[in-house]
Order: sequence, then structure tokens, then C-alpha cells
Amino acid sequence: MTYRALMFDIDGTLTNSQPAYARVMRIVLAEYGKSFTDADAQTTFPMAAEQAMAHLGIAADQFDHFQACYEAVMADHFSDITLYDGMTTVFEQLPAELKVGIVTSQRRNEIEAGMRDYPIMDRMDVVIGADDTDKIKPDPLPLLTALEKVGVQPNEALFVGDSLSDEQTAAAAGVDFGLAVWGMDPNADHQQTTYRLATPLAILDVL
Repeated sequence: MTYRALMFDIDGTLTNSQPAYARVMRIVLAEYGKSFTDADAQTTFPMAAEQAMAHLGIAADQFDHFQACYEAVMADHFSDITLYDGMTTVFEQLPAELKVGIVTSQRRNEIEAGMRDYPIMDRMDVVIGADDTDKIKPDPLPLLTALEKVGVQPNEALFVGDSLSDEQTAAAAGVDFGLAVWGMDPNADHQQTTYRLATPLAILDVL
């Protein structure tokens, strides 16, 4: 298959961010008098903030406060987040004509704060975050919006992500899915995967 577009999730796919996420969430949840277990971290890691709050039993009307707390604490932990080994090499070797982008449940300010220092961002043709569309993953709208912006049909695209939410997004959009095994939940039951990618460099083998 020759793809015209390659879309990426961020957390657990481009960046190894789960350890930092868990540390930050434990601090934030302490303000609400709640604990944050390893199981909570695994479950909420791929979620948008609203989804994580619902799972953790935090009222929706607390969103602004929750998000402000999260961003303030995370600002001290961005240095703990790194690109996965091999990801820079992947971007250096992507075909020049390939449209490349991000589809994430992060918000725009999180993306800009967390990813601005990575040269791979210069290669992105489109970036869609949680506040760029009316619906969020696993609804297909964010992925379809990204593809529309770069002028590529779903059957000509590959979406690389680590979570069941990413897999469901790709399936609903009619897009091939590449499972980022390096960041996936080992307990997840993935059933709609076009490729199981053992390392970032394996992406180059399927383009």
C-alpha cells in the first residue's frame, strides 16, 4: 500500500509521556482529595481531559480549574517527556511528498507547550487537537478533519497510535491503523489493527 498521508497520536506514540503524566495527575488529584492509581493512569492516559474527569468522578463544572491545575503542574514536567528512540530518524526519512500530521486528545496550548522544541514539528502539515473539532477521539471527526485539510482520502492514509481509542478512531474513519507497540497498554485487546509496529523505524517499512 502506498500512503499519501501519515497521521500520529502524540502521547505513547511520538512521546514517552506516561510516567510524567502519572506524576502530574497524582499531584492534581491530591487537590481533589483523590488518589490516582497505576490502573487509573493506564486507563485515562489516552483520554481527553473531559473523559478523564468523568472516569475519575470529577464534576464537569470543575473543568476550568482542573485544566488550569494540570497545565500548571505539567509545565514543570515537560523536561521529563522525550521522543521515543528512532522517531527523529523516521521523520528524517519520510518521503517528501507524504502529508504528515498529528491527531491528538491534547489541547492546542498543551501541544504547543509540550512539542515546540522538537524539530519534527517542522514536518507537520496539520495538527488537530481536542479543541479544534466539536468531537474528540474515538469519534472519527478529528482524523477526518486532518485528512480533509491535507486533501487526502481516508483510504490513502495511515494513522499511528498506541491506544484502543486511536484504533477505534481509525476504524470509524475508514483509515488503516498502525499500532505503536512501543507505547501500547499491554493489556489492551486490539482487534482492528492493520500493522503492529514493534518500533518507530517499522513505520518506514509500511510506507
